Amino acid sequence: MIHAKFVFDQQKRVASFYLTGHAEYAESGKDIYCSAVSAITQTVIGTLTEFIEAGQDFIYLNQTGAIECQILNYDNLPQDTKIAVQSLMFSAYIGLKQIEMIDGQKFLSIEKVEEY
Repeated sequence: MIHAKFVFDQQKRVASFYLTGHAEYAESGKDIYCSAVSAITQTVIGTLTEFIEAGQDFIYLNQTGAIECQILNYDNLPQDTKIAVQSLMFSAYIGLKQIEMIDGQKFLSIEKVEEY
C-alpha cells in the first residue's frame, strides 16, 4: 500500500507531503495506482521548480519508494507566487484523495495532519 501524509499549516495550506510504499496492484512498472500517484506528485514538484527555487523555497526527494515535498516558508514568497504554490500543493492532496476513493483505501491511504 502507498501511504501518503499531507501536513497542513496554521493557514490550512499544504505545507508538505510524504509518500512511501508501493500499491502492490501489479508488478513494478505496470502498477496503475503507483503510476497515477507518481504522475500527480511529480507534476506538482516539476511545476514548483518553474515558480520557486528548489533548495531555497522548497525541498523535495524523489527516489524509488519515497517522494517528499516541503514548502520551506510560504511567507517569503511574493503574493502571486504564493497563491500558485498553495494551489499546486492542494491539487496534489485532492488528486490523491480522488485516487484513494476509487478502491476504498486498498492501494492508497492518506493521512491529513493539521499543525495548528
